[in-house]
Amino acid sequence: MRRIIKISELIGADIRSRKNAEYIRNSIAGSAGKVELDFDGVEFISRAFADEVYTIVKENNDNVVLINMESIVGSMMSVVSESRTQKRVRKTENANMKEFSDMESLSAYLSTF
Repeated sequence: MRRIIKISELIGADIRSRKNAEYIRNSIAGSAGKVELDFDGVEFISRAFADEVYTIVKENNDNVVLINMESIVGSMMSVVSESRTQKRVRKTENANMKEFSDMESLSAYLSTF
């Protein structure tokens, strides 16, 4: 059985919070078969929300699929997907620590940049 959840109706067209993913989790809880998250009408999603949606898809063994992701929504999901599947490479592992005894010395140091 296939179930479609319209994200714009469930959450809205402008989604900026990681917490909004809970509405999706609650909506798909106990669903049997494929669940399609339909992003038609969604104009913006934050990276934090996209990260949570990515986690929801992976937690559900790909029984959850994303459809109708236009422009910014699709781009944000692609960015999150790439960042979660590629190992982070750090060019340097060391950092120099500076200590300051007061705000005046910190301010003087920062003014040199």
